[in-house]
Amino acid sequence: MRQPSWTVTFIAILTFGLTLSAAYWQLQRAEHKEALELRFNRMQTKDILDLNTDINSSKDIEYRRVVVTGILDASKRMILDNRIRRGQAGYELLMPLSLTGSENIILINLGWIPRGRVFGEIPDLKTPDGVIKVTGTIVKPGFGALELSENTVDGEIWQNLDLSRYRLRTSLNVLNYVIQVEGAENFDTQFERTWPKRSFGIETHLSYAGQWLFFSFMTLFFYIYYGFIKQQDKTK
Repeated sequence: MRQPSWTVTFIAILTFGLTLSAAYWQLQRAEHKEALELRFNRMQTKDILDLNTDINSSKDIEYRRVVVTGILDASKRMILDNRIRRGQAGYELLMPLSLTGSENIILINLGWIPRGRVFGEIPDLKTPDGVIKVTGTIVKPGFGALELSENTVDGEIWQNLDLSRYRLRTSLNVLNYVIQVEGAENFDTQFERTWPKRSFGIETHLSYAGQWLFFSFMTLFFYIYYGFIKQQDKTK
């Protein structure tokens, strides 16, 4: 019986190994995202943390619900552009908050507001003065939109939230976290603070893993069928 050539065998083994490795990598990513989701849920159920009295830069407080009192600095605000909600583009307004009773400064995200009718026109953003008290969730800035050039900051309009770049432009040593504001006692704003439900993409990784496993077994099937079974039928 004629057997597959070494070239065909090598390609089949290589393809099978690569697709199987890709499936395994996606399963690992799904496991990692599942751990993140469990951690998020665990942190959300903890008691609200008062940042004015219990802040520690070395403490892991990501996803923790917090309350904080301080003074906003509107002169160093950041407007994040092209934030999409329900298919509509808008802005998110971030401002540095100097914590009462300490030298710590943290950026807070006051919420989302839709764009005006004229493209590029910034709506009138009313910001509070004096001491304010807000509650929200601590998050770490992640990867933003793809930047095709370094010119992604136009005045107070930013395409992505980059804390390192913000520190350089403002000379403020802000903390490595951002507070997504969910409630405020001392002021009312026009901002929407219903934050999109956090998705960790576990199902996406599992779906990709299934596709790679399918390709792996199809490679093995075609190699065995056309390399051995089909050849055996021809010799009969």
